[in-house]
Amino acid sequence: MKLNKSIVALTSLVAFAATPLFAGTGKTFKETVVVEEEESSWYNAALSTGYDSLYMFRGVNTLRSNGGYGNSLWWTDANFTWNVSDNDTLTVGGWQAFGLSAASYREFDAYLNYVHSFGDLSVGLGYTFYYVYPPGGQDFANELNAKVAYAIDLGFMTLTPSATYFFNLGPDNDTGLQNGLVNTASSYLDLRVNGSIPVIKDVLSVDPWAAFGLNFGYNLDGDLQQFDGANNLEFGVALPWKVNKIITVSGYVAYSYAFEDLYGITQPSTFWGGGKVALAF
Repeated sequence: MKLNKSIVALTSLVAFAATPLFAGTGKTFKETVVVEEEESSWYNAALSTGYDSLYMFRGVNTLRSNGGYGNSLWWTDANFTWNVSDNDTLTVGGWQAFGLSAASYREFDAYLNYVHSFGDLSVGLGYTFYYVYPPGGQDFANELNAKVAYAIDLGFMTLTPSATYFFNLGPDNDTGLQNGLVNTASSYLDLRVNGSIPVIKDVLSVDPWAAFGLNFGYNLDGDLQQFDGANNLEFGVALPWKVNKIITVSGYVAYSYAFEDLYGITQPSTFWGGGKVALAF
């Protein structure tokens, strides 16, 4: 279903009255002008797939063992967004990942997010279900999140500072074979600034970002103990290229500095990168 919005400019009564119906050589009149806005869809859908040289998640090199730098990941994401109103959206989606070097790693995430915008300010609430199923066990997590972001147009670029708070509902990670991924009631705060610098309008841009993570019992330290405080500092830059109205190709490089010996398996300084292809409908 498409939503059409039309603005009809009617003839001014004063102007019409001042114009003679017949004037010498013929009839003079004002024409009614109809201006149509571009049609907007009630939904958006996206399908993307990509490669990451490391699986970096909230500062942790998730697939790294003590004997190596880390393992790569291939993932696919599909989501559907319902444009509830001009200021409200509801998105549901799923993310499936496969370890490449660590071929036994599998992960599926299902998520639901609601966003309301007040001009350049947007606020959102969401839920994510995590399911990791390597051989010999299964791990789960149920997580809530709340986000606030503000877009700042600087003319030559756009900056979007944001804060996202994640809270784990459980199950706890000491319940036996069917474990939780992290401790129940642990949380994580992501403070981030995303930028976008147009290179070729609506086609190519340079998108840098910087992020600072605060940990509240979510990640464990090198002794596998809970800790609160600074988690990691992250920098990166992406280069999205919009091939056409449907296809976008993007590559990125990133760096993370960990303030703790996270899980005992993440190097203090970690570089990684990757790329993706996204289809928008």
